[in-house]
Amino acid sequence: MIQLERWTEPLAESNCYLLGEEGRAVVIDPNDPAGPLSCLERLGWEPELILLTHEHCDHMSGLEALRTRYPAAQVVCSGACSAGIQDRRRNMSLMMEVYLSFRGKPGITYPPFTCRAADTTYDKAWETQWRGHRLRCQALPGHTPGSACVFLDEETLFSGDYLIPGEEVILRLPGGNAEAYEAYTVPVLSALPAGLRVCPGHGAPYTLTGKE
Repeated sequence: MIQLERWTEPLAESNCYLLGEEGRAVVIDPNDPAGPLSCLERLGWEPELILLTHEHCDHMSGLEALRTRYPAAQVVCSGACSAGIQDRRRNMSLMMEVYLSFRGKPGITYPPFTCRAADTTYDKAWETQWRGHRLRCQALPGHTPGSACVFLDEETLFSGDYLIPGEEVILRLPGGNAEAYEAYTVPVLSALPAGLRVCPGHGAPYTLTGKE
């Protein structure tokens, strides 16, 4: 039976989700070099897939640490996300110190960085069977060019920086696109069924009621 773990990075308070079964794992948004690694080691899980919901550094700053520790793990994300993680401006690491100060955490040192390209990319969607479970990624631009959501068995949604309780979608950061959000992403999010378990990129998981 699949097990879901969440690790929250303390600076930007972003979530990394780990799916585990039979000692193997899927990592969604490795948000910190140390936290997800420590969780995997504590649980005795070895990641086979690393999925990214988008290119912002607070959701993937631990990517290269995971790749170093587990070189066989395959990184999957949208093509635009793969391009974004290789650019210090598009991945937000160049301005993260300013962002954290704006969020009430001044004086933080956050060196800009880039990551290597993903192993597998997609334009609109990607799907695989992992240990008897269906994983489906769908590109949903707007927050960033490379934003996507990840569905697990059509019962759980890893929404990245969409569907965060109490917060509007941010479209004004580098690469944000209100027209793409309205045209491609809003129709998908609006059609999500009640009862879906949502695991957002920030905040606690919750069940969609249809009244959000």
